[in-house]
Amino acid sequence: MSRAYRLKKSESVPEGVARIARGRIDHAIDALADASEEGVHEARKDMKKLRALLRLVGEKRLRDEGGFFRDVARELAGARDADVMLATVADLESRYEVEVGPVRQRLEAHRLRTTGGGRKRAANTAKRMLKEGRARVDDWPLERDGFEAFEDGLRRTYRRGRRDWRAVLADPSTENLHEWRKRVKDLWYHHSLLQGIWKPVMSAVADEAHELSDRLGDDHDLALLLDFGAEELEAVIVERRQELQGEALEYGARLYADKPKVYVRRIEHWSRPVLIPSSR
Repeated sequence: MSRAYRLKKSESVPEGVARIARGRIDHAIDALADASEEGVHEARKDMKKLRALLRLVGEKRLRDEGGFFRDVARELAGARDADVMLATVADLESRYEVEVGPVRQRLEAHRLRTTGGGRKRAANTAKRMLKEGRARVDDWPLERDGFEAFEDGLRRTYRRGRRDWRAVLADPSTENLHEWRKRVKDLWYHHSLLQGIWKPVMSAVADEAHELSDRLGDDHDLALLLDFGAEELEAVIVERRQELQGEALEYGARLYADKPKVYVRRIEHWSRPVLIPSSR
C-alpha cells in the first residue's frame, strides 16, 4: 500500500485519509527502529503530518487522536532538542566564523545527561504507542467525502495562520512566532495533501509554505539555544533571527494575503474537476 502523503484521484477521501494515516504511522515505526538521531527526527515529522491530516478533515470526534499523536511526539522531544541545538551551533560557526567551543561542550554534556540511553527508551515507548494508534485507524469516523470533507479544516487552519501572522506583525515575540509556525506547517502539509487537485498551483503554495516554515523553525531553534544559556553567542543569534524574521514576514505577506473565505472558495473551484462532489 502506498505511503504517499497525498490524496489520490482514484480513492475517496475517507479511503485516502486512512491510507495516509497508516503510511505515516508505519514510516515512523520504521524510522525508530535504530533509535538514531535522524530516525527520531523523521518520526517527529510524521507526527506533525498526522496531526495536520486530522486538522484537514476537521472531524471533532478525531481530536483525541490528534492529542494522542502529540503525546507520541513529546516522548521524543527531549532527545531531539539537544541534537537540534548542536546543529544550530554548527550553522552559526560556519555562517559567522565565531568561536563556539565552550557552548558546544556544554551542549554535548547536556545531550549525554538528557539522552544517554534515553533516546532508545523514548523510541521504544513511541513505537508501542504508534502500534496501538494504528489499530484504531479502522474505527476513525471518516464519513464525509468530496470537498465537504475538508472545507471546514482548510478555513479554520488558514484563518488561524492569518491571525497568527498578524500577531507577529504586531509583536514578533518568540511565543507568537512559534504559534505562527504551527499553522504554517499545517498550510504546507495541507497543500501537499491536496496536490492532486491542481498540482502546479498547490505545489507552488506548498513550496512557499515550506520555505516559510523552515525560516520560522530556524528562528525557534536559535531562541531555544539562547534559552539554554549561549549568552556568548547572543550577538550573532540576534542578528540571524532578525534576518530570518524579515524573510518570514515577506513569505507571510504573500501566503496570507487572502481572506479565509476567498482562500477556501478558490481551492473549491480548483477541486471541482477532481474530487467526488459532496452531497450538499
